[in-house]
Amino acid sequence: MNRPETDEALTCLSNLANSSGELHRRLSQLSQWMSAATQQAPELSYARMLPLDKRLVMMEQISMAIRTLARDGNRFRRMEARALYAEGLTMAQLATVFGVSRQRVSTLLRDTRDEAGVDGLEVDLSADHRPTPASP
Repeated sequence: MNRPETDEALTCLSNLANSSGELHRRLSQLSQWMSAATQQAPELSYARMLPLDKRLVMMEQISMAIRTLARDGNRFRRMEARALYAEGLTMAQLATVFGVSRQRVSTLLRDTRDEAGVDGLEVDLSADHRPTPASP
């Protein structure tokens, strides 16, 4: 039987893959529409290639997919930062791995927000630098 953290990590990765796939589908669809429009009327500007209503709907769908991808990506980054910190990486090392400042790492470790309603770890950033499980 899997540990709850493993199940949560797998769910998070699955959500991230689905979000990425949705964004890829939307962008591919827009690219196909634009390619077809370019072949039919190469003299048209981008703004005239597709009807406005079609472009607006597609932009709304792409924006939604980007927001979902960002939400799922941030959730995974928080989980992974906590796990790596628990394994002994320092904030400076995490900052390098994640390509962010130490202050951002501190925020990732402290942030217990979770859009799925699952509590994260409460991280004690005092001298011993070891996370503790959230209390019930």
